Amino acid sequence: MNLYKEIQDIKLKRDHFLKSFSADKISTNDIVSASKDIYLQSIRVHKFLTSTGEMGKVATAKFLDSIDLTENTKLIELNNKQIGAIIEYVKR
Repeated sequence: MNLYKEIQDIKLKRDHFLKSFSADKISTNDIVSASKDIYLQSIRVHKFLTSTGEMGKVATAKFLDSIDLTENTKLIELNNKQIGAIIEYVKR
């Protein structure tokens, strides 16, 4: 496989992950799996939660701040308590 094809495949995987966000269907397992996936773990939590327009950007930024995260926090940086809080936030 050539480098260009590999890069395109990674971009597709990341785009698909971002577009697959749904507040109704998100689970702890989705976030844990993404945080362990070498191609997805660098996605910012804020971008993941707001990319589909389902969640508001300002409200999400305030929520992240309330659990000691920033808009630049990446999926790999999350702990289990923060993942649980994110799931709770999204499900309301």
